[in-house]
Amino acid sequence: MAKALDLSPLDDLFAKGEDFELTDVQYEEKIKKSLPKDAGYIKRKSPLARKAQENGFIISAVIDKPIIMKTVIFKKVKKEK
Repeated sequence: MAKALDLSPLDDLFAKGEDFELTDVQYEEKIKKSLPKDAGYIKRKSPLARKAQENGFIISAVIDKPIIMKTVIFKKVKKEK
């Protein structure tokens, strides 16, 4: 049988009793596992959804936000002789 997912590192967020957001990066840092891919599963059936409900919360949305990264490209200047 699979070991239960330990979501206790999120207890401090729920304990505040205020709305909050959690990115996939923050989730992975705290839980040491990736957030599931399926948004419907995350909202309704995941251990995270159960944890939210146990603490009086719902997951109201799962939003995929594109990340824009700037890339700086360096080219060596060729010296003419």
